[in-house]
Amino acid sequence: MIDETDRRLERRLARRRARRNSRPRIVVRDPAMLREAFALLYGIIGLSLVFFHGAPRSLAAEPRLFAWFGINFLVLFCVPAFVIVFVRREPLSRYGLRWGDVATWGRYFLVFFVAMVPLVLIVSRTPDFHQYYPRFAPARDHVGYFLLSAAGWLVYFFAWEWFFRGFMLFSLAPRLGAGVAILAQMIPFTMMHYTKLEAEAWAAIVCGIALGLMAFRGKSFIGTWLLHWSVATFMDLIVLVWPLR
Repeated sequence: MIDETDRRLERRLARRRARRNSRPRIVVRDPAMLREAFALLYGIIGLSLVFFHGAPRSLAAEPRLFAWFGINFLVLFCVPAFVIVFVRREPLSRYGLRWGDVATWGRYFLVFFVAMVPLVLIVSRTPDFHQYYPRFAPARDHVGYFLLSAAGWLVYFFAWEWFFRGFMLFSLAPRLGAGVAILAQMIPFTMMHYTKLEAEAWAAIVCGIALGLMAFRGKSFIGTWLLHWSVATFMDLIVLVWPLR
């Protein structure tokens, strides 16, 4: 009787083990999979945070803009950088935070900036453009405020370029390839321009691909950061030196 009970118990345990072993399991054999999963998951989390909470409504327009700069820097740069360095134990240089191939991204910088100048000049002739830029209104009236605004945008674009052309691009490129990684980072980059002028949102598709290519081939996002900031500063400057009549 005891032997029969033991056999039944063994058969029951065996069936449980068989059911447990038959369940599909997610096995991560390649550490790159974790890198990709974190980039995609935090991509949507980080961008949602800055989209909905990056500009506190309780603040006036001018301080709200600088809060936007700071919150973007914290959420888009500091948090993923902390995870990479202290959790994943990887150097940030692996994600493009290095000088890279300066000669390569320097050539892209010159070509893209020269190409953007006439486009900005054309678009700047519209009233909507002059109403929208510069985003920091006091910059229209005093050079000190203009420089303060430019410094704020320098910090902001560092966070953005790190996030899209550093963190996301270099997380996805090793296994998925440069083409897929460039397109993947371009999509959320474009969507984050939906609150701006329509022309900017359309241009973000081309710019997202071009900047992704520049960062990948230059092995660094430093060039795209400086390019993005230079174009944005030129857009503010053109409103001040070439007003509509």
